[in-house]
Amino acid sequence: MGSPDFAIESLKKLNEDDNIEVVGVISQPDRKRSRNKYSPTPVKEKAIKLGLDVVSFDDVNTDEALAFIEERKPDFLIDVAFGQMIKKRLLETYKDRIVNIHPSLLPKYRGASPLNHALLNGDEVSGVTIMLVDEGMDTGNILKQEEIKIGPDDMLEDLHDKAMVLGADMLVDVINNYDYYYKNRQKQDDKRAVTVGKITKDMGKIDFNLRAREIYNKYRALTPWPGVYFNYEDKNIKIHKMDIIEEYNDANNGKVISVSKDCIKVAVEDGYIAITRLQLPNKKPLDVSDFLNGNDFPQGVIL
Repeated sequence: MGSPDFAIESLKKLNEDDNIEVVGVISQPDRKRSRNKYSPTPVKEKAIKLGLDVVSFDDVNTDEALAFIEERKPDFLIDVAFGQMIKKRLLETYKDRIVNIHPSLLPKYRGASPLNHALLNGDEVSGVTIMLVDEGMDTGNILKQEEIKIGPDDMLEDLHDKAMVLGADMLVDVINNYDYYYKNRQKQDDKRAVTVGKITKDMGKIDFNLRAREIYNKYRALTPWPGVYFNYEDKNIKIHKMDIIEEYNDANNGKVISVSKDCIKVAVEDGYIAITRLQLPNKKPLDVSDFLNGNDFPQGVIL
Protein backbone atom coordinates (compact mmCIF):
# COMPACT_ATOMS: atom_id res chain seq x y z
CA MET A 1 0.00 0.00 0.00
CA GLY A 2 1.69 3.16 -1.22
CA SER A 3 1.19 6.24 -3.34
CA PRO A 4 4.04 8.72 -4.01
CA ASP A 5 7.54 8.41 -5.48
CA PHE A 6 8.97 7.56 -2.05
CA ALA A 7 7.17 4.19 -2.13
CA ILE A 8 8.31 3.11 -5.60
CA GLU A 9 11.74 1.87 -4.52
CA SER A 10 10.15 -0.36 -1.86
CA LEU A 11 7.70 -1.83 -4.37
CA LYS A 12 10.52 -2.45 -6.83
CA LYS A 13 12.82 -4.11 -4.26
CA LEU A 14 10.04 -6.32 -2.86
CA ASN A 15 9.03 -7.39 -6.36
CA GLU A 16 12.63 -8.22 -7.34
CA ASP A 17 13.35 -10.38 -4.28
CA ASP A 18 13.20 -14.12 -5.03
CA ASN A 19 11.73 -14.92 -1.60
CA ILE A 20 8.88 -12.40 -1.78
CA GLU A 21 5.76 -12.30 -3.94
CA VAL A 22 3.80 -9.06 -4.22
CA VAL A 23 0.24 -10.40 -4.47
CA GLY A 24 -1.48 -7.03 -4.73
CA VAL A 25 -0.96 -3.27 -4.70
CA ILE A 26 -3.34 -0.65 -3.29
CA SER A 27 -2.85 3.04 -3.99
CA GLN A 28 -4.72 6.30 -3.64
CA PRO A 29 -7.33 7.08 -6.33
CA ASP A 30 -6.30 8.80 -9.53
CA ARG A 31 -6.21 12.57 -9.10
CA LYS A 32 -7.17 15.41 -11.44
CA ARG A 33 -3.93 17.07 -12.54
CA SER A 34 -4.37 19.53 -15.41
CA ARG A 35 -6.91 20.18 -18.14
CA ASN A 36 -9.34 17.90 -16.29
CA LYS A 37 -7.14 14.88 -16.93
CA TYR A 38 -6.75 12.22 -14.27
CA SER A 39 -3.40 10.62 -13.52
CA PRO A 40 -2.55 7.57 -11.42
CA THR A 41 -0.24 7.83 -8.43
CA PRO A 42 3.44 7.03 -9.10
CA VAL A 43 3.03 3.70 -7.27
CA LYS A 44 -0.01 2.69 -9.31
CA GLU A 45 1.79 3.62 -12.52
CA LYS A 46 4.81 1.53 -11.51
CA ALA A 47 2.66 -1.43 -10.45
CA ILE A 48 0.95 -1.44 -13.85
CA LYS A 49 4.34 -1.47 -15.61
CA LEU A 50 5.43 -4.38 -13.43
CA GLY A 51 2.27 -6.31 -14.32
CA LEU A 52 1.04 -6.40 -10.72
CA ASP A 53 -2.55 -6.56 -9.57
CA VAL A 54 -3.28 -2.96 -8.53
CA VAL A 55 -6.43 -1.18 -7.36
CA SER A 56 -7.39 2.13 -5.77
CA PHE A 57 -9.80 2.81 -2.93
CA ASP A 58 -11.00 6.06 -1.40
CA ASP A 59 -10.90 4.21 1.91
CA VAL A 60 -8.85 1.06 2.46
CA ASN A 61 -11.01 0.17 5.47
CA THR A 62 -14.19 -0.61 3.49
CA ASP A 63 -15.69 -4.05 2.92
CA GLU A 64 -14.63 -3.88 -0.74
CA ALA A 65 -11.00 -3.17 0.14
CA LEU A 66 -10.92 -5.84 2.83
CA ALA A 67 -12.34 -8.39 0.35
CA PHE A 68 -9.59 -7.52 -2.16
CA ILE A 69 -6.95 -8.07 0.51
CA GLU A 70 -8.40 -11.26 1.99
CA GLU A 71 -8.82 -12.84 -1.43
CA ARG A 72 -5.03 -12.67 -1.87
CA LYS A 73 -4.24 -14.17 1.57
CA PRO A 74 -1.16 -12.02 2.25
CA ASP A 75 1.33 -12.74 4.99
CA PHE A 76 2.00 -9.00 5.37
CA LEU A 77 0.54 -5.63 4.52
CA ILE A 78 3.25 -3.10 3.69
CA ASP A 79 2.41 0.59 4.24
CA VAL A 80 4.82 3.02 2.57
CA ALA A 81 3.60 6.63 2.40
CA PHE A 82 0.15 5.33 1.53
CA GLY A 83 -1.75 8.42 2.66
CA GLN A 84 -4.69 6.75 4.43
CA MET A 85 -5.24 5.77 8.05
CA ILE A 86 -5.47 2.03 8.68
CA LYS A 87 -8.29 1.48 11.13
CA LYS A 88 -9.37 -1.05 13.71
CA ARG A 89 -10.76 -3.86 11.57
CA LEU A 90 -7.67 -4.16 9.35
CA LEU A 91 -5.41 -3.80 12.38
CA GLU A 92 -7.19 -6.63 14.16
CA THR A 93 -7.36 -8.88 11.08
CA TYR A 94 -3.65 -8.48 10.31
CA LYS A 95 -2.36 -7.88 13.83
CA ASP A 96 1.46 -7.61 13.95
CA ARG A 97 1.64 -8.11 10.19
CA ILE A 98 1.21 -4.51 8.98
CA VAL A 99 4.68 -3.08 8.44
CA ASN A 100 5.47 0.57 7.80
CA ILE A 101 8.50 2.60 6.68
CA HIS A 102 8.86 5.93 8.47
CA PRO A 103 11.72 8.26 7.44
CA SER A 104 12.88 9.33 10.89
CA LEU A 105 14.46 7.96 14.04
CA LEU A 106 11.23 7.37 15.92
CA PRO A 107 9.90 8.49 18.32
CA LYS A 108 11.40 11.73 16.96
CA TYR A 109 9.35 13.31 14.19
CA ARG A 110 6.20 11.26 14.25
CA GLY A 111 3.72 12.66 11.74
CA ALA A 112 3.52 13.99 8.22
CA SER A 113 6.82 15.79 7.54
CA PRO A 114 9.79 14.16 9.29
CA LEU A 115 12.37 14.87 6.57
CA ASN A 116 11.38 18.53 6.29
CA HIS A 117 11.67 19.04 10.02
CA ALA A 118 15.02 17.29 10.28
CA LEU A 119 16.35 19.90 7.84
CA LEU A 120 14.41 22.81 9.35
CA ASN A 121 15.96 22.07 12.72
CA GLY A 122 19.46 21.70 11.31
CA ASP A 123 19.80 18.07 12.38
CA GLU A 124 23.04 16.35 11.41
CA VAL A 125 21.47 12.88 11.60
CA SER A 126 18.16 11.50 10.36
CA GLY A 127 17.21 7.92 9.68
CA VAL A 128 14.64 5.30 8.76
CA THR A 129 12.47 3.19 11.04
CA ILE A 130 10.72 -0.03 10.04
CA MET A 131 7.82 -0.38 12.45
CA LEU A 132 4.54 -2.13 13.10
CA VAL A 133 1.37 -0.14 12.48
CA ASP A 134 -1.03 0.35 15.36
CA GLU A 135 -3.94 2.72 16.05
CA GLY A 136 -1.70 5.68 16.91
CA MET A 137 0.17 8.09 14.66
CA ASP A 138 3.55 6.39 14.10
CA THR A 139 3.47 4.88 17.59
CA GLY A 140 3.97 1.19 16.75
CA ASN A 141 6.80 -1.06 17.90
CA ILE A 142 10.17 -0.60 16.17
CA LEU A 143 11.46 -3.58 14.17
CA LYS A 144 14.62 -2.00 12.72
CA GLN A 145 16.22 1.43 12.69
CA GLU A 146 19.22 2.91 10.86
CA GLU A 147 20.77 6.36 10.75
CA ILE A 148 21.40 8.68 7.80
CA LYS A 149 24.02 11.40 8.01
CA ILE A 150 22.80 14.78 6.77
CA GLY A 151 25.36 16.93 4.98
CA PRO A 152 25.32 20.71 5.63
CA ASP A 153 24.14 21.36 2.06
CA ASP A 154 21.80 18.39 1.66
CA MET A 155 18.46 19.47 0.21
CA LEU A 156 15.09 17.85 0.86
CA GLU A 157 15.32 15.85 -2.37
CA ASP A 158 18.75 14.51 -1.35
CA LEU A 159 17.50 13.35 2.04
CA HIS A 160 14.30 11.96 0.48
CA ASP A 161 16.31 9.80 -1.93
CA LYS A 162 18.67 8.54 0.78
CA ALA A 163 15.74 7.53 2.99
CA MET A 164 13.85 6.01 0.07
CA VAL A 165 16.72 3.68 -0.91
CA LEU A 166 17.74 2.79 2.64
CA GLY A 167 14.13 2.17 3.66
CA ALA A 168 13.52 -0.21 0.76
CA ASP A 169 16.62 -2.26 1.59
CA MET A 170 15.70 -2.35 5.28
CA LEU A 171 12.14 -3.41 4.48
CA VAL A 172 13.23 -6.37 2.38
CA ASP A 173 15.59 -7.46 5.16
CA VAL A 174 12.83 -7.23 7.77
CA ILE A 175 10.33 -9.22 5.70
CA ASN A 176 12.90 -11.93 4.94
CA ASN A 177 13.91 -12.17 8.60
CA TYR A 178 10.62 -11.22 10.22
CA ASP A 179 10.68 -13.69 13.12
CA TYR A 180 14.03 -12.32 14.31
CA TYR A 181 12.98 -8.66 14.08
CA TYR A 182 9.58 -9.32 15.63
CA LYS A 183 11.14 -11.17 18.56
CA ASN A 184 13.52 -8.23 19.12
CA ARG A 185 10.98 -5.45 18.52
CA GLN A 186 11.19 -2.40 20.77
CA LYS A 187 8.45 -0.25 22.21
CA GLN A 188 8.73 3.47 21.54
CA ASP A 189 9.39 5.83 24.43
CA ASP A 190 6.41 8.18 24.30
CA LYS A 191 8.14 10.62 26.66
CA ARG A 192 10.74 11.32 23.95
CA ALA A 193 8.17 11.68 21.16
CA VAL A 194 8.18 14.70 18.85
CA THR A 195 5.20 15.06 16.49
CA VAL A 196 5.22 17.23 13.37
CA GLY A 197 2.34 18.33 11.15
CA LYS A 198 1.91 18.93 7.44
CA ILE A 199 3.98 21.51 5.60
CA THR A 200 1.96 24.57 4.54
CA LYS A 201 2.66 27.29 1.97
CA ASP A 202 2.92 30.06 4.54
CA MET A 203 5.87 28.31 6.20
CA GLY A 204 8.02 29.37 3.24
CA LYS A 205 8.06 33.08 4.08
CA ILE A 206 11.57 34.23 5.04
CA ASP A 207 12.17 36.26 8.17
CA PHE A 208 15.41 38.15 7.59
CA ASN A 209 15.75 38.68 11.35
CA LEU A 210 16.82 35.05 11.67
CA ARG A 211 20.38 33.79 11.52
CA ALA A 212 21.81 32.88 8.12
CA ARG A 213 21.92 29.15 8.84
CA GLU A 214 18.28 29.13 10.03
CA ILE A 215 17.18 30.74 6.77
CA TYR A 216 19.32 28.34 4.77
CA ASN A 217 17.84 25.37 6.63
CA LYS A 218 14.36 26.60 5.72
CA TYR A 219 15.44 26.82 2.07
CA ARG A 220 16.82 23.25 2.23
CA ALA A 221 13.70 21.90 3.93
CA LEU A 222 11.02 23.59 1.82
CA THR A 223 12.51 23.33 -1.69
CA PRO A 224 10.97 22.43 -4.11
CA TRP A 225 7.61 22.67 -2.32
CA PRO A 226 6.27 25.01 -1.10
CA GLY A 227 9.49 26.92 -1.68
CA VAL A 228 10.84 29.92 0.23
CA TYR A 229 9.97 33.51 -0.62
CA PHE A 230 10.15 37.14 0.47
CA ASN A 231 7.79 40.02 -0.16
CA TYR A 232 8.86 43.04 -2.23
CA GLU A 233 6.48 45.69 -3.58
CA ASP A 234 3.52 43.50 -2.59
CA LYS A 235 4.84 40.57 -4.60
CA ASN A 236 5.96 37.25 -3.20
CA ILE A 237 9.30 36.51 -4.86
CA LYS A 238 10.38 32.88 -4.68
CA ILE A 239 14.02 31.94 -4.13
CA HIS A 240 15.22 28.93 -6.11
CA LYS A 241 18.91 29.11 -5.18
CA MET A 242 20.79 30.77 -2.36
CA ASP A 243 24.06 30.66 -0.49
CA ILE A 244 24.96 32.05 2.92
CA ILE A 245 27.88 34.01 4.30
CA GLU A 246 28.23 33.69 8.06
CA GLU A 247 30.17 36.73 9.30
CA TYR A 248 29.64 39.80 11.44
CA ASN A 249 27.86 42.78 9.90
CA ASP A 250 26.32 45.93 11.34
CA ALA A 251 23.67 46.45 8.63
CA ASN A 252 19.95 46.36 9.31
CA ASN A 253 18.45 42.90 8.97
CA GLY A 254 16.80 42.49 5.56
CA LYS A 255 18.77 45.31 3.92
CA VAL A 256 19.88 44.69 0.33
CA ILE A 257 23.61 45.34 0.60
CA SER A 258 24.53 44.84 -3.05
CA VAL A 259 22.96 43.89 -6.37
CA SER A 260 25.11 42.36 -9.11
CA LYS A 261 24.86 39.85 -11.94
CA ASP A 262 26.15 37.22 -9.51
CA CYS A 263 23.74 37.68 -6.61
CA ILE A 264 21.45 39.85 -4.55
CA LYS A 265 23.12 40.12 -1.15
CA VAL A 266 20.85 40.62 1.87
CA ALA A 267 21.99 41.28 5.43
CA VAL A 268 20.69 39.00 8.20
CA GLU A 269 21.39 38.57 11.92
CA ASP A 270 24.86 37.02 11.61
CA GLY A 271 25.83 37.42 7.98
CA TYR A 272 24.29 37.55 4.52
CA ILE A 273 21.94 35.68 2.22
CA ALA A 274 23.21 35.56 -1.37
CA ILE A 275 20.24 35.03 -3.71
CA THR A 276 21.34 33.62 -7.07
CA ARG A 277 18.09 32.41 -8.68
CA LEU A 278 14.57 33.76 -8.14
CA GLN A 279 11.08 33.93 -9.58
CA LEU A 280 8.38 36.57 -9.80
CA PRO A 281 4.72 35.48 -9.51
CA ASN A 282 3.48 33.79 -12.69
CA LYS A 283 6.93 34.04 -14.28
CA LYS A 284 9.64 31.44 -14.86
CA PRO A 285 12.64 31.11 -12.52
CA LEU A 286 15.67 33.14 -13.60
CA ASP A 287 19.30 33.46 -12.60
CA VAL A 288 19.96 36.88 -11.09
CA SER A 289 21.83 38.06 -14.20
CA ASP A 290 18.80 37.36 -16.40
CA PHE A 291 16.36 38.65 -13.78
CA LEU A 292 18.10 42.03 -13.68
CA ASN A 293 17.85 42.42 -17.47
CA GLY A 294 14.14 43.12 -17.20
CA ASN A 295 13.57 43.97 -13.54
CA ASP A 296 14.79 46.69 -11.23
CA PHE A 297 15.98 45.66 -7.78
CA PRO A 298 17.53 48.62 -5.93
CA GLN A 299 20.37 48.40 -3.46
CA GLY A 300 19.56 49.66 0.02
CA VAL A 301 15.91 48.58 0.31
CA ILE A 302 14.77 46.67 3.38
CA LEU A 303 13.02 43.39 2.68
